[in-house]
Amino acid sequence: MIIKQSHRAAVLAFTCLLAAGLFAGCATGGGGSNPFVGTWDLVVESALGTNEQTLVIGADMSGSVTQDGTSIEISNAASDGSSASFDIVFDIQGQELSAAFEGTIDGDDISGEYVTELGNGTVTGTRAQ
Repeated sequence: MIIKQSHRAAVLAFTCLLAAGLFAGCATGGGGSNPFVGTWDLVVESALGTNEQTLVIGADMSGSVTQDGTSIEISNAASDGSSASFDIVFDIQGQELSAAFEGTIDGDDISGEYVTELGNGTVTGTRAQ
């Protein structure tokens, strides 16, 4: 009888540890982590020229784009498998320009475009190391 109770206690303890590990993995994005989350070094080619940007996407899908030392918050960030998107409003010489990023993630590479009412810009980039 003592052995059976000891065995039950061990099984219960193992089950609790396993459950705690699974919940911790879910909370940190373990196992099914979002490939969009992280920091990306981007190069944007548009009618306005070539610009370098840094895109940061958090686990909660909040983020920002930094260009020329100015950080701009993004909105509506989403990722579904290898596709990624977000909205942003740039300040171009005092005028607001809304843009929608639509792209694809392939490992540590990202590519896509900013879609605006004034034309589109090609975006390429890599995950920052």
